[in-house]
Amino acid sequence: MEDPPFRLTPRLRLAPIGPARTADLALVQQDDAVWSWYESAQPSLDRVREMATHMGDSWRLHGVHKWMAYDRDSGEVVGRGGLSRTPVDDDWGQIYAFLPPEPWVRATHASRRPFVAHAHWLEIGWALRGEFRGRGYASEIGRAGLAYAFDVLGVRAVVSCTIRNNVRSRAVMERIGMRYAGEIRSPGIAEGEADAPYAVCVLRQEDWTSR
Repeated sequence: MEDPPFRLTPRLRLAPIGPARTADLALVQQDDAVWSWYESAQPSLDRVREMATHMGDSWRLHGVHKWMAYDRDSGEVVGRGGLSRTPVDDDWGQIYAFLPPEPWVRATHASRRPFVAHAHWLEIGWALRGEFRGRGYASEIGRAGLAYAFDVLGVRAVVSCTIRNNVRSRAVMERIGMRYAGEIRSPGIAEGEADAPYAVCVLRQEDWTSR
């Protein structure tokens, strides 16, 4: 039996990531179609275990983080994705420029562990194993994440960031109804730059509701 809050989409079963799903997460994070967007080298199993532990802590203490995505029929690992709270730091503080100048934007979550996080807006993202790309799974994960963010958690906004040249992710953001807001600079490996250009898309609660 799944630990809540698992979700079902037309083709996927989404299950919260924690240490018990390290092996499944490794299938995604070590995939050649995935790791090069996030790391300078393929992550080790120990590194993936750290990720899974962090995600599990965030589910427990912040009430949300990423899901593993499984094919509902075969049980195969398709990818991972969903939501996470964003740290209160200078890097994520660049997002304030794309949100309204209201107190909720800078308000912090009640739990200061595993890190100090924003309370009322979340980040959404996805990563698919290479063999499952191009089939609409990322959009399926993205729509499930938005529904969970706004209809279940009641957040005020969801943001998504991707390296400027990641045209696939940018297309998914637009496909699920997010709007391009601008760019930030963040440490990364894109285009050989120490500070990589990231495109930012935003969807606010009122826009979700009006749909």
